[in-house]
Amino acid sequence: MRHLPNLKVLSASEILDILERAKRIKENPSDFYSLLKRKTLALLFQKTSTRTRVSFETAMVELGGQAVFIDWATSNFVLSGIEYETEYLSRNVSCIMARLVKNSDLEKIINVSKVPVINGCCEKYHPCQALTDIFTVEEHCDKDLRDIQIVYLGVQNNVSNSLTLICNALGIKLILCTPERHKDEESADFEIAEIIKDSPFVSHEPDPAAAVHLADFIYTDTWVDMQYFNNPSHQNKSAERIESLMRYQVNTELLAGLPCKIMHDMPIHDGYEITDEIVRDKRSIIFQQAENRLHAQKGLLWWLFEQAGTI
Repeated sequence: MRHLPNLKVLSASEILDILERAKRIKENPSDFYSLLKRKTLALLFQKTSTRTRVSFETAMVELGGQAVFIDWATSNFVLSGIEYETEYLSRNVSCIMARLVKNSDLEKIINVSKVPVINGCCEKYHPCQALTDIFTVEEHCDKDLRDIQIVYLGVQNNVSNSLTLICNALGIKLILCTPERHKDEESADFEIAEIIKDSPFVSHEPDPAAAVHLADFIYTDTWVDMQYFNNPSHQNKSAERIESLMRYQVNTELLAGLPCKIMHDMPIHDGYEITDEIVRDKRSIIFQQAENRLHAQKGLLWWLFEQAGTI
C-alpha cells in the first residue's frame, strides 16, 4: 500500500503521472464525477487550514465521494494514543489526509493505518503544495521543465523542502534565496541539505538581488509558521526573524522590470514576505496557484486510490 508522507517516496515518472491526471481532470471534470463513488476521505486537522480543507473536501465531492472532517482538538486524538485512534479511523474510511504539527505524529499514523495516508502538511514537508506548484508552473510557462528557473525567497521550511525534492526529481532549476538554515530548525532534513549541496538543479544564493534576475517564477512563503504567527509566547522570536528577513521581501523595488511570474502558497501575511501591490500585480499567479490545489489534489487522489487497488 502506498502512502504520501513526502515526495521522497515518488519517482519522477510517478510525479509526472499525478500531474498529468490533474491536468486531465481539470480539462474535463465531468468525465470524473463518479471516479471515487462511495469512497470516503478522512480529513484530520491538528493545524488550521483553508486551502487544504476546501480543496480536499471539494475534490472528494466532485469525484463522487465524500469527506469527513475531524478536528484533532475536539476528537479523542487528544485523549488516547494516536495509534489506537488511527487504527479505528482507518477501518471506517478509504483514505486519511492528516495535517499535523509534527512529522513524528504522521509516522505513527502511517505505521498503523489500514488505508493510504496523505501528508497534508507538517513541520518538515508539504508534498501536496509542491505538486500544485509544479502543476501551476507547467500551466504558465511554455518552456520545458528543465529550462525553467524558480527562485524561492524567504526562509527554508516545509514548503522549500518539498520544492527542493520535486525540482531535484524533475530537473527543474531552483534557487533558494534565503539565509543559511540552522541545523536545529524544526524543518531541517539531512537528505534535503545534501540535495542543496550536491544537486545540479538546486542551489543556494543568500543575495536577493543576485538571484531574482534569473527567475521565470518568484516564489515566497510566510516567514513564521502559522501556528506561531499570533502566538504571544513566540512574539519576540517572530519579531527578530521578521526584522532579519525584510531584505527578502517580494516588493515592487526588488522585481522592477522583471518579466517573472509571482507565486505564494498562502496564507499571505501582507507587508511581511510580500506587499499587497505585488499580490495584485499583473505578474501574480497566486490565486491561480491556490485554485490549482483542487485539481492537483484530484490527480493525487486518483493515483493513490488506483495504487491501493480500490478503483
